[in-house]
Amino acid sequence: MIAKEDRKVVVTGMGMITPIGNNVEQSWRNLLEEQSGIERITLFDTKGFSCKIAGQVKDETYHTDLPYSRGTYFGLAASKEALEDGNVINDADILDEMAVFLGNSGARTGLDEFSGEFKARNLKELTLRNLNSDRQFDKSRYSAAAETIAKEFKLYGGCYSITTACASGTQAIGMAYESIKAGENTVVLAGGCDAMITEIDLMGFCMLGAVTSEYNEKPSKGSRPFNKDRSGFVLGEGAGMLILEEKKHALDRKAKIYAEVVGFGNAISGYSILDTPPNGENLAQAMEIALAEAGINKKQIGYINAHGTSTRDNDSSESAAVTRVFGEDTMNIPISSTKASTGHLISGAGAIEAIFSIMALKDQCLPPTLNLEDIDGKCSLLHIHKPLKSTIDYAMSNSLGFGGSNASVIFRRAENEL
Repeated sequence: MIAKEDRKVVVTGMGMITPIGNNVEQSWRNLLEEQSGIERITLFDTKGFSCKIAGQVKDETYHTDLPYSRGTYFGLAASKEALEDGNVINDADILDEMAVFLGNSGARTGLDEFSGEFKARNLKELTLRNLNSDRQFDKSRYSAAAETIAKEFKLYGGCYSITTACASGTQAIGMAYESIKAGENTVVLAGGCDAMITEIDLMGFCMLGAVTSEYNEKPSKGSRPFNKDRSGFVLGEGAGMLILEEKKHALDRKAKIYAEVVGFGNAISGYSILDTPPNGENLAQAMEIALAEAGINKKQIGYINAHGTSTRDNDSSESAAVTRVFGEDTMNIPISSTKASTGHLISGAGAIEAIFSIMALKDQCLPPTLNLEDIDGKCSLLHIHKPLKSTIDYAMSNSLGFGGSNASVIFRRAENEL
């Protein structure tokens, strides 16, 4: 048994499906080519909605008659790619001991179909008996996505469903990392998935004033993180999944290693359900915890993938948090929000942004923030406007969730000998 302090955790496989690509390679390429996946919503009639745009997945293999929800389908697709990429999809011994840590929005993964039922029937007539029933009920359980992934790929090392809204994906990765460090698991499939482009969800976000309503005729301009005229986030959908593995185990099986997970921080804010404290103190706490665990100097962070939702209070609060943590070095650390390209995947956001951070380390190229034309003075950071070649060893990815969850994870570039 390797002592806890000696157990290192590496990333040996990745998979994703996003509004800008149906796999990691395509999504990463389109991100660097400054493509936007945000368009007019086609999944349902948006008449009566103030926001009519979203980042929809363009996967042509998706069919509505599949026996699981849209969000679960995305999780399965990303998981399959990650398991194939990690060269474990046919290794029964590894799969049998692999745990699943999945960030998701709980019952919302099945709301796409419930929306149709609500429209078709009088609310009083809705019962489990007439709701297309056990299949429909199974799709909308809080743990359905994680359990479906575990059953589909025969992963029997444990199944954990994390529901902390927009921080879910990052927390799933962080908790998986901690479980390997503690010796509880050796190989874990971790990440997040979501599909909240539904009538019910969009209605709620419109009522809250959280989504933009000003760019319905120019969808690609809708997500504008850190820009002075930002007016709300844009929903996205998809999934990101990573294989996390104890390093010696990965080396013994000669696995491809993308990066090492070196730090994870988690903190809660009691400030507001929707907003974070203006001074960013709780996200700052999560970043400080992650940095302390990584055991590195703050100056060694070469890139930050910001949560950057394009909402006014969130972006300024996150900017305050970054400044609070990095102080005089703030303007030396490049930062970007990839949500400007993908939209906000909610529970899947942290997972795809972790993968983008790892790809930045791998390719030594930092992705830009689209639509950053006039930076808000409250968001004065070293923003990336165009893809930036840079020599970096460490990347940080931040997530903030509705309800006050804050999470930060740090990755280290894989060494040559790996």
